[in-house]
Amino acid sequence: MKRVLIAEGQRLVREGLAKLVTGLPDCKVVGTCATGEETVQKLKEHEPNVLVMDMLIPGFGGLEVLQRIESAHLKTRVIILGNVSKAVMPTQMLQAGAYAFLTKSVSTDELSHAIRKVFAGQRYVSEFIAQRLLNASLGYNEQSRISRLTRREFQVMVMLLDCLRVNQIAKALHLSPKTVNSYRYRIFDKLDVSGNVEMALFAIKNGIPTRRLSPDAAGAVEDGEVPSVVAEDGAFFSKDDSN
Repeated sequence: MKRVLIAEGQRLVREGLAKLVTGLPDCKVVGTCATGEETVQKLKEHEPNVLVMDMLIPGFGGLEVLQRIESAHLKTRVIILGNVSKAVMPTQMLQAGAYAFLTKSVSTDELSHAIRKVFAGQRYVSEFIAQRLLNASLGYNEQSRISRLTRREFQVMVMLLDCLRVNQIAKALHLSPKTVNSYRYRIFDKLDVSGNVEMALFAIKNGIPTRRLSPDAAGAVEDGEVPSVVAEDGAFFSKDDSN
């Protein structure tokens, strides 16, 4: 029997995934989680074989969950669910230790197939994601600046894009605000952007999805429009960047 933990921030999606997995042969849902912090706790409590997790799980996010699985030497294998327009997030997640990456529109058959593959220690990516990874490997990738970021820098960037303040990020990652600010300025330097606004527009153009910046907004940016979340969200563009 494959023991499966579900981690998804949206209640209806979480319940739907749990129902779907419960209906699969030889699968048992041992728990569900709504945040990254809760996920780490239940991983230790239940020791599931497989974790099915939204890449944008609220809290400290999917990358941090993967890193904590690695640091705790847990044997759980992770399937990431996410909607992406380019290869950036799948690449980061797979390099961080995920065994599979599927779109959130995954069918019952594909999820069942992925769980079997991952349970057996094999890797799996959906056809949609595989095409984007292939395009990137063949040189159709305009995101060379992103590849300069370390895993931690990428994680901090995603949390900044999710409108978390420096102190919130520091608390979630057990870092000092000074260290987070150092990461922040290194990110600006490596991406060759002047600040939060340019970083947000860069993220949208390059298909880096967060809970606040949809990859679908890329078309608006390319047409010269600034999405409202970028232009109006005072939490993200606070004049006091140290908070």
